[in-house]
Amino acid sequence: MKTYYDERHLIFSRMRLKPGTDAYQDYYQKQPHLKAKDDAMRGLNITEKLRVSNHYKSLFFPLTQNNKALLKNWHDFLEHHPLKSPPVTIPKHFSKNIKEIAKHFGADAVGIVRLTDDHFYSHHGAQSDDIGRPLYGQKTDKDYRYAIVYVQSMNRDMINRAPFFEEMLETENVYLNIAYTGFRLALYLKSLGYKSLFQSEAFYLTPLVPLAYDAGLGEIGMANHLVHPEYGDAIRIGAVLTQLPLEADRPIDFGLEAFCKRCALCLMNCPSNSIKPHPRIVNQRRFYKFDDQTCFQLWKNTGTDCGTCLQSCPFTQGIERTTLDWMKNDIERIDRVIQQHLERHTRRKFIKKPLSIVAIEEE
Repeated sequence: MKTYYDERHLIFSRMRLKPGTDAYQDYYQKQPHLKAKDDAMRGLNITEKLRVSNHYKSLFFPLTQNNKALLKNWHDFLEHHPLKSPPVTIPKHFSKNIKEIAKHFGADAVGIVRLTDDHFYSHHGAQSDDIGRPLYGQKTDKDYRYAIVYVQSMNRDMINRAPFFEEMLETENVYLNIAYTGFRLALYLKSLGYKSLFQSEAFYLTPLVPLAYDAGLGEIGMANHLVHPEYGDAIRIGAVLTQLPLEADRPIDFGLEAFCKRCALCLMNCPSNSIKPHPRIVNQRRFYKFDDQTCFQLWKNTGTDCGTCLQSCPFTQGIERTTLDWMKNDIERIDRVIQQHLERHTRRKFIKKPLSIVAIEEE
């Protein structure tokens, strides 16, 4: 039986519900078990609790404060860009060109998925409010045939400073870069005559991890993130949905399930105990149980989006491809790789010294 995703269930959408509104009343009548804890976290900007001086905030928070405005401009520009008619005839194996074009625009790895109804959210949540699209509760537009899915790796020096500000700064930076790559690619495809749109942190039609898994860009790890065999957990995912006919890729298997069972460093290092080791199957994809409320509460308490799980994954710190092939599904060899990782990085590669980008020199 198929499971259909609903963006209204995401904690980010739930946090935007305003008490007293019809949407709020309707949602928590149907999900009463979430209400008390959600209400306790509502209404506080995450970064307000960041343990730095007001001077620090005034200097560095503006680095990301215009991101949503940029996203809105890109979404608006694409929406009003004319669709070429008639469309350009596409060569048979043009999927290879599309992947290289996506990399030219900034992607590190690219795959393609043939879309089915269960790839899409059934309904919009409140994410798109930030870009002037109040779509909450509306059904999503499923009039797309393929998804061009791509990842961009994150700066390891910044990720290894999680849960400090550098990690959150890098997260926001890569989200914006991912969106810009998608904006350019979708604009290009519309210029060829094919209806297309890009997804961003402010606008989604689909959850991205299932798409990226189906596109062969990695496997799903214990933290429910996509783990790329080269870049590990320290990636962000983007996708352009299109009517352009393409050649779909397949999921890959590099032995992550067996590795996660022996490793579980993301679970052991999770400061909110949100990650659970219990697998669950959703639409024939392996995920794990996860407590989004305790995770988000930690964000609220610390003033960052944490990122400790990204930092903890041995794949984030780098595992050679030859080693990956050598240890696949071999418990003894997996244990040797994990032991080597612990000897080199301990349970968690954490760097406390601030990066120069946000270091303030005292006179």
